[in-house]
Amino acid sequence: MNNICFKVFGVKTKFSNSLFEGWVDTEFIEFGKNVVCGQGSIIQSSMIIGNLLIIKKTVIEDDVRIGSHAIIMPGTHIKKRSVLASNSVTTVNQILDEGYIYVGVPAKVLKRNWFFEDGLQDKLGQVEDVEALREKYEKMYL
Repeated sequence: MNNICFKVFGVKTKFSNSLFEGWVDTEFIEFGKNVVCGQGSIIQSSMIIGNLLIIKKTVIEDDVRIGSHAIIMPGTHIKKRSVLASNSVTTVNQILDEGYIYVGVPAKVLKRNWFFEDGLQDKLGQVEDVEALREKYEKMYL
């Protein structure tokens, strides 16, 4: 339902995206597919600083996750499979590289995002005895 409301107000989003209850400027923002924006996140394409009006195109590519209350400044380009953590803030014209997790104010690389890595299941293998694996980790960590 949220996507329909955003589309009515002119946001160029896809129905595969989940924008929840965020603030999204209606112009100069480009969304890819499967983008998830946390509650209270702000995605801007314009802002006023002193006597300056900044208007820049903001691009969010496919499979991006934006945490709750994160702020994306004008001109930010978030590449595929990236994550912007909760309460993080990008800078104007910041580029977030593909496949990394960003955190902080301003947003900086925390680590590689292996969740979307191609062939990850082959690298990890298949878990056949889930109960034995659970018991092993309980002994190690509890």
